[in-house]
Amino acid sequence: MLMGMMIGSKVPEVSDKNKKRAEEFWLYGASTKELAKAWDKPVSIAELKTCSNCEYFDNRARTLKAIKASPDQGACTKFNFVCSQEKACQAWDCREADLDFEQ
Repeated sequence: MLMGMMIGSKVPEVSDKNKKRAEEFWLYGASTKELAKAWDKPVSIAELKTCSNCEYFDNRARTLKAIKASPDQGACTKFNFVCSQEKACQAWDCREADLDFEQ
């Protein structure tokens, strides 16, 4: 269901200015230790939170082509910049599908 919603969505506009803002105010690219402290979580939990599994990460082929990004990057749809799938920031949020623990 989530994939169906993504197909018709627009490609986000990205900016280096937005990336600098995310680095400064949201700890984008900070160490796992720094993010764990900001989230008040153990480092082992912070290591699991990366842009690649964040709600706001868009790495559809159409998006990557439009923003001229490499396959290990994507668009942060919350802050509108090109991010790395291996980094994270304080705004990391779980995808809705990941929250479905009950069966």
